[in-house]
Amino acid sequence: MSQQKKPNSMVAVWIEPCTATVPEPAASDAPAAIDAGAGWSVRCVDPAAGWLRLDDAGVTRGDGVFETLLYRRGRIRSVIEHLARMERSAAALALEIPPAAVWERAIALGLDAFLGQDADGKPEASIRCVATRGAPGTGPACFVTLSPVPARDPDPKPIKVLTLDRGYDSGAAQRAPWLLLGAKTLSYAVNVAALTYAKKHGADDAIFVTSDGLILDGLTASVVAAYRTDNSNAGHTIGGSGNSNDGGSVVLRTPSVEAGGLAGTTVAAVSEAARALDWEVEAVPMRPADLLTADALWLASSVKMLRPVSHVDGVEVGVDAQLHRILSHALEQTL
Repeated sequence: MSQQKKPNSMVAVWIEPCTATVPEPAASDAPAAIDAGAGWSVRCVDPAAGWLRLDDAGVTRGDGVFETLLYRRGRIRSVIEHLARMERSAAALALEIPPAAVWERAIALGLDAFLGQDADGKPEASIRCVATRGAPGTGPACFVTLSPVPARDPDPKPIKVLTLDRGYDSGAAQRAPWLLLGAKTLSYAVNVAALTYAKKHGADDAIFVTSDGLILDGLTASVVAAYRTDNSNAGHTIGGSGNSNDGGSVVLRTPSVEAGGLAGTTVAAVSEAARALDWEVEAVPMRPADLLTADALWLASSVKMLRPVSHVDGVEVGVDAQLHRILSHALEQTL
């Protein structure tokens, strides 16, 4: 009888300047890489060994940035886009982080270790890149973790969402850049509190809205809505081009980011998939009422992909199984 293989476990990679004291690896043969030209070294470490100091600003103040990427079917999705957004977020905090090439080296090192584990099938990995301000006088603490992704439901159950006031008007992002609207930081206490509130009131998730009524994004996802230009065609089959048999078509809309929403990398992939279907794609100011008139509505994120929404603020909204199936399939082709 063949021995049952173990599931993949978390892998961690520590990033530091070449001049820093090199930490002891988890094992004497732990893989490492040094890029003297870039001035950084990367090394696989034991994720349970406590690499962050207790006075690290990322722990005590949420002072840091992060990105979450998906490894699937032999490739990492949107690496360039994620790392570029991380650089923008770090710049908003005046936080110096390693260049993209160093993060890519760390990701590659960790992925080799992750895939080298004795595991079944073709595992997917959630890759998280994190940079904190670090402890006083030490410089930034930077690391990458790779964790297994639970099996994804091919037919996810639609979720209920609440729209919640973010507390800022749509001009705050331009007027007050210190609010860090549009930056992906470690300060997620508000998002966690919003999720707790949503669940307490019978919802599964929430969507932030500016105080003057513009949609921003979900707590950990972007908002995507699809509209058939002729609702009388809802029962007709949409062909491979994205157009219905008798001339109807589909428009995909996402909230514009000028009001302070996060520029979602998954939205870019979804938009690419929609254009491949010959759907129109628009990034426009959206209000809660626009969500109620959608033929299909999703929260889109890097790891969970497309989650259909069935209710907004207790009001039932369109759940078009055909549109979900077609867009999900097209999105798969972009990965």
